[in-house]
Amino acid sequence: MSNASQPFGRHLAFPFRVGSDGRTKTPENERDHVRDEIIQLLLTDPGERPFQPEFGGGVRQLIFEPASDTLRGMTKARITQALNRWLGHRLTLENLEVTFHDSTIEVEIKYRPAGTEDSRVLKFQRKGS
Repeated sequence: MSNASQPFGRHLAFPFRVGSDGRTKTPENERDHVRDEIIQLLLTDPGERPFQPEFGGGVRQLIFEPASDTLRGMTKARITQALNRWLGHRLTLENLEVTFHDSTIEVEIKYRPAGTEDSRVLKFQRKGS
């Protein structure tokens, strides 16, 4: 695909995968690319990338923490800070909810890709053991 057909540039899909044509997959549109960037950011643990040690939202680590109002507040602050720092030019965060139900943690992000009025919701859910 040429950049003319993808005005937002050529990007690899996340997670990385190969299409039926043998080429690396790319996001279908910019909205999908922003969603992929959010997922990649939040599922990356800070310190995981050697040359960008501050990059990441650390959502995967939540499962190992005891559920509390303090953790909920810290998680919301950490995710908000990561989204604003790394993707603030790509999206507007409209709402962020972190909830605990028994051993299940749910993170719901309502955002709007930059330059659009199209609100989107992305949910992460993880059940503990």
